[in-house]
Amino acid sequence: MDQSQLELLRAQYHDYFAIEQAVVANIKPLAQSLPSDDAFLLMIPEPFLMASEQAVLDRSALKSLAKLGDLAEELALYLRAQAKKLDMMMRYLLIQQDDPAYRQHTYSFGGSALNFISEQPMAAGQTLEVKLFLNGSDGAVYFLATVLESEPHAASQDADPNGSTASESTGFMVKAVVSRIRDEDRETLVRASLHEQSRQLKRKAQQRQLQEKG
Repeated sequence: MDQSQLELLRAQYHDYFAIEQAVVANIKPLAQSLPSDDAFLLMIPEPFLMASEQAVLDRSALKSLAKLGDLAEELALYLRAQAKKLDMMMRYLLIQQDDPAYRQHTYSFGGSALNFISEQPMAAGQTLEVKLFLNGSDGAVYFLATVLESEPHAASQDADPNGSTASESTGFMVKAVVSRIRDEDRETLVRASLHEQSRQLKRKAQQRQLQEKG
């Protein structure tokens, strides 16, 4: 990948909001260069396609029921219960896709960005196969990412109960851009990052209220 292509991807890195959150991901470096859109679609594992289609159908059905007003309340509750059962089954299928050999945790993610800490540096332009297993019912997404840069990263650990000096674990912060993804899966990433932001803001508000009461 030449410098002009990398610069184009750098410009796309900030296209969408990103949230700091550690979620499980399989991140596998690929020997091949970034494939075409058509070739990428053939790479997506079937369980990820199924999960995406189910999420779209669920949102469509509940949106249609909302137009019926109070008459649809009981039906909506029933459909949500059925959707929850399907989510559990789908979650089981997706977990089978989790390969411990490539398991990582994200540092942050969003509709156009992925950051994670690696034991080894990665070269700019490296293509990554990513299986992102979002928390709760937010689903899972398959996409390809391209490494923009990796820099030394040191994370301070908490001091032990005896008060000894905090230690540091050193790795490399890998900054990557989402470079191949289906539109509906990007929407899932955007929705998940916004949901997590809402949860984090709610937790902070609750902590402030507790501090004020204390």
